[in-house]
Amino acid sequence: MNRLVLSVVLALCATVCRAQGSIRGRVVDRNTNESLQYVNITVTPKNNPGGVKGAITDGEGTFSVSGLASGDYEMSVSFLGYKTASRRFTISDGKKSYSYNPLYISEDATMLKEVTVTGQRSTMKLEIDRKSFDVAQEIINAGGVASDVLDNIPSVEVDAEGNISLRGNTSVEVWINGKASGLTTDNRAEILQQMPAESIERVEVIDNPSAKFSAEGSAGIINIVLKKDRKAGYYGSLQAGGNSRGGANTSFNINYSSGLLDAYANIGYRHRAMNGGSKSDQQSFSSNEYQWYNGKQDGYGNNLFSRAGVTLHAGEHDDLSLNGTLMIGGRNEDNAVPYHYGTIGATADSRMMLRRTVSDSESQMYYAEANYRHSFTDKHYIDLTVDFNRWKSDESTVYQDSTEYYDGETATEYSYQSRPMVIYNRRWEVKLDYENTISDNFKIEAGYQGNFNHESSPQESFIDDTWQGSSLTEDKDYFNRFIYDMDIHALYATTSLKMGRFGIMAGLRGEYWKVHTESYTWEQEHDASLRDQAFERDYFQMFPSAFLSYNITEDQQLQLNYTRRLRRPYGGQLNSFKNTRDASITSFGNPELTPEYSNSFSLNYLKTWIKHSLLVSAYYRPTSNVIQSINYEGSTDGRMYSTNVNVANSLSTGIEFTLKNNLFRILDLTTSANAYYYKLDAFSYDIEGQTVEGEADKDFTWNARMQAALMLPYDISFQLTGRYRSRQVVTQGYSKANYSIDLGIRKTFFNKKLTASLNCRDLLNSRRRKTYTSSDTFKRYQERWRGGRNVSLTLVWNFGNMNQKKQRKSDTSDADYSDTYNGTEE
Repeated sequence: MNRLVLSVVLALCATVCRAQGSIRGRVVDRNTNESLQYVNITVTPKNNPGGVKGAITDGEGTFSVSGLASGDYEMSVSFLGYKTASRRFTISDGKKSYSYNPLYISEDATMLKEVTVTGQRSTMKLEIDRKSFDVAQEIINAGGVASDVLDNIPSVEVDAEGNISLRGNTSVEVWINGKASGLTTDNRAEILQQMPAESIERVEVIDNPSAKFSAEGSAGIINIVLKKDRKAGYYGSLQAGGNSRGGANTSFNINYSSGLLDAYANIGYRHRAMNGGSKSDQQSFSSNEYQWYNGKQDGYGNNLFSRAGVTLHAGEHDDLSLNGTLMIGGRNEDNAVPYHYGTIGATADSRMMLRRTVSDSESQMYYAEANYRHSFTDKHYIDLTVDFNRWKSDESTVYQDSTEYYDGETATEYSYQSRPMVIYNRRWEVKLDYENTISDNFKIEAGYQGNFNHESSPQESFIDDTWQGSSLTEDKDYFNRFIYDMDIHALYATTSLKMGRFGIMAGLRGEYWKVHTESYTWEQEHDASLRDQAFERDYFQMFPSAFLSYNITEDQQLQLNYTRRLRRPYGGQLNSFKNTRDASITSFGNPELTPEYSNSFSLNYLKTWIKHSLLVSAYYRPTSNVIQSINYEGSTDGRMYSTNVNVANSLSTGIEFTLKNNLFRILDLTTSANAYYYKLDAFSYDIEGQTVEGEADKDFTWNARMQAALMLPYDISFQLTGRYRSRQVVTQGYSKANYSIDLGIRKTFFNKKLTASLNCRDLLNSRRRKTYTSSDTFKRYQERWRGGRNVSLTLVWNFGNMNQKKQRKSDTSDADYSDTYNGTEE
C-alpha cells in the first residue's frame, strides 16, 4: 500500500511539473536601447482572468514569471510614460518556456482634439540605490552649463561659488561617466561652469553607494552621464543660442554606429557673460569696529569644449574604446568694491577703501581614456580602463586699493598688488572590474582601482604704493608654492544573492592612501637646503557595505542599506599659507586635518502603480571628525581669519519622499521633499594662542521641489519647476531660507528636425545665499548670488538617419523589433 501511494504521489508531481511553464525576458527602451527597471509585467490566463501572475523588472531590465499551467496567456508590459505592450503565448507540453530578449517598448503618444500630442519619457527613474534624471529633456537646461543642470536636481544645491552639496552635505563626489575624470574639489566648480548642458544625457544621484564604488564622499556620489548615442547609421545636430545676459553658444555633434564601429564627436564654443555679487556686514567687538561692503561681480568668459570617442567591436566578445575630452577657456573680470570702516554705533564711516580687482585667467583640461572589455558571456566579463587627466589654470589678478580717511588729516593711501597664480594638476587612474552572473540568483563582482594625483600651485605677488603700479617690487612674504600628492589603492569584492523574495548584496572595500604635502616660502623655493621636511601621512581603512531587499508584492519593494564612507581633506584645505585676496577675511589651510568618517544607514520603500510611483527613503548618518570652516578674530592684529579644522562629531538623519504622477496622459508631475535633522556637537579648538569655541548646535531643515511637464498640441512642451529650502545651520551660524522658480517652453518643427527652446531661470531673481555667523568676538552677515534672472533661446537642428535602430549582436531575428515579436523557445 505504501508503495502504491508513493507511486501515485510521484506521478501527480511529475504531471504537475510537466505542465508548469515559464516566461522571461528583458524590457528595453526602443529609442535608446537602454534596459528599463521597475516595469510592470502582468500575465493573465485566457480562461481564468482571476489567476493573474506578475513581476517587475530588476536592475538590468530582466523579469521572470514561472509556475504557469498549460493554457493560453496574454502578457502585458506597462511603464509610466510608455505605450503598453502585450504578447500572447501558449504553454503546452511541447513548448513550456518563452524568452523575450529584448522586448522593446516605445514612448507614449496620444491624440487630443484630432491634433497629435507627442509624449515624452519621464525625466526621472526611481531605483532603490539611485535616482536617475534624464536632463536631456529639461527645457530649462537649454543653453546652460553643467552647474545649472545640477542645481535643478532634487536634493542637490549649487551655491554662488559653484560648491555642490547633496542633502545639505558638501562631502559629495561628482563624477563624469562613472569616474572622477579629472574633477577635484579644487577645480570642479570651474570645469562644471564651462561644460555645456547639451552634452549631458542624465544625472545619477547615488546617495548610498556599495563597496564597488569609491568610498569618497560622505553624502554619496553624483554621476554626470554624457551623451553617447548608439543608433544605426549616422546622425547629429547643430545648436545655437543666446541669453539676456549677453551670452551665446553654438555646438556641433556627429555620431556614427554600425555592427563593427561606434564613433562620436562633439565640439562647442561658449561665450559667457558673468554677473553676480556679494554683500558683507561684520562687527568686531574687541576693536569696536565695523566693516561692510556691497559689490557686484561682472565679467565675461570664452571656452571651447570638445569630446570624441570610438569603440571597435573587435570580435564577438571583445570591445576596444578610446575617448577624449578637451576643454580650453578663459575669463576676465573687472570689479570695484568699496569697503566701509567705522566705529560701532557711529553715524558715519571713519575711512573707506575702494578695491578695484582685475582678473584674467586661462584654463586647460585634457582627458584621455582607453578601455578594453572582454565578455565571456552577456553577464560574465572583465573590464580594464586606464585614463589620464591634466588640468592647468593660469590666473593673474591685480588689486588696486585706494583708502580715503575722513579725519581731515590723514592723506589718501594707495596700494597696487599683482598676484599671478598657476595650478598644475595631473591624475592617472587604473580600474579593473570583473563581474560574473553565475545564475539568475547569484552574482559576484571584484576589482582594483588605483588613483595617482599630483598638484603644484605656485603663487607670487608684486607690489607698489601707487595706484598705477609703475614701480613694482616682488613681495617675497606672499610667495608660496604648494605641492600636493595623493596615491590611492583600493580592492573590492561584492556578492549578490536572491532567495525568493529576498535579495542580499554584501561587499567589502579596502583602501590604502598616502598624502604628501610641501609648502615653500620664497627663500625655500630658491634654496632647497632651507626647506622643511615634507608632511606625509598614510592611512588604511576598510569600508563594508550591505544591502537587504524584500519584494513585499510585485509592485512593492523594501530595502535596508548600510555603507561606511569618508571625506578626505583636499589640497587647498591642507595649505597653511595665509591668503589675503579677500580684504575682509584672511583664509588658510590646516595640514593637520584628518579625514572624517560616516556610517550611513538608509531604509527605502518603493511602491509603483500604473501611472504613479512613490519612493520613501529614511536615512541616518553619524559622522566623526567633522571638517568645518571656522572664523575667528586674530588676538594681535584684530583681523578676521578663516580655516578648516576637525571640530567634533555630527548626526544627520531625515526622510525623503519622491512622487511621480502621470495625469490625464499629458501632465507629468515629479515632487520631492527632504526633511532632516542635523546636530553638531560643541567644540573647543586652540589656534594661534587662543581658544575658538563653538556651542552645540542643532536644526531641523527641509526642502521641496516640484516639476510639472505638460505636453501640449502641435509638438509643444512646457515645464515649470519650483523649489524651496528652509533655514539651515552652518558652523557658528545659519543660512536663511530661499526659493526659486524656473520655466521653459519648447516647440518642434519639420518632423522634429528643428527644436526651439525658450526658458527663464530664476524667474523671481531669488537665488541668493544669506548667511549669519557669530561668536563672542564678532558677528557677520554675508549674501552671495550668481547670475540672477536669465532668459535664453536655443535652436537645435537634427540631421541624419535618426530613426534607424542598431541591431545588437545577440539579436538573431526580427530586425525591425516590431511589437509583434513573439519570443523564442528555449
